[in-house]
Amino acid sequence: MSIFYRLGKNPARLFIIAQTLLLISFVWREFPVFVFIAFAPMYALTDHPSALKYSYLPFIVAIGTAFIFYYTMQQSMQQSSVLSWIIYFALLATLFTVYILLQRWTNNRLNKFTLLIFILGMEYMLLKLMTDPNPVFLADLLRYKHTWIRWNIFTGYTGASLWILLTNLLFYQALFKQEKINWMLCFSACMIILLPILFSISQTSTALTKGDVLDFYTSGSNYNSIYLQRGELISRTGAWVSLLIIIFTLIKGLTKKVSR
Repeated sequence: MSIFYRLGKNPARLFIIAQTLLLISFVWREFPVFVFIAFAPMYALTDHPSALKYSYLPFIVAIGTAFIFYYTMQQSMQQSSVLSWIIYFALLATLFTVYILLQRWTNNRLNKFTLLIFILGMEYMLLKLMTDPNPVFLADLLRYKHTWIRWNIFTGYTGASLWILLTNLLFYQALFKQEKINWMLCFSACMIILLPILFSISQTSTALTKGDVLDFYTSGSNYNSIYLQRGELISRTGAWVSLLIIIFTLIKGLTKKVSR
């Protein structure tokens, strides 16, 4: 039995690991490689029998991150305010709760990829509704590594959010899901990290920044013809698929109750 599998049985330890890896990612912003595994413990947390009891933990992550921001990242406050990250992680905690409730409703028939889609959909709603004048996204964790994400003109800025969530999902499956480490999945996750970076480095185009995206969605500025055609393709698709999943799940659950 691997140490990761044993850690997956303890919600408090999962929380500590996630908090630590996220804070390292925020502070070590010039090389944020830990962000590709920081959310894997949060995926594992939803497997715990008392997961609903601990669904508030992402919000606590936000509070801890806020203090780190305040004391160590004063220069970046204009780009990503503490309040914006607290709002983001509070919404993330709500999504985790909704996912856990849907899992109970469907008798654990939803897989973790559904949670990934929910998070992408949430990011699109944050962008469209603009409830926060400076919304934050997981992709912001890579904002200092533009050379890694030059391909985001094709996927949209939140394509980097999908990149982060997908690698975390694979590391969760490889490290926390089974008693033994699945080295093939670990290798796949590493390749999913490495290949987009190599592709990006080979490109001569400029990466899309969050400022470009906010200008596009608020004033309709034409930053790039490729981006103009697609917009935030990844998160927009996630929003629509999330809605369909919720509707289908509720209808299926109600139909079963009526049939009984």
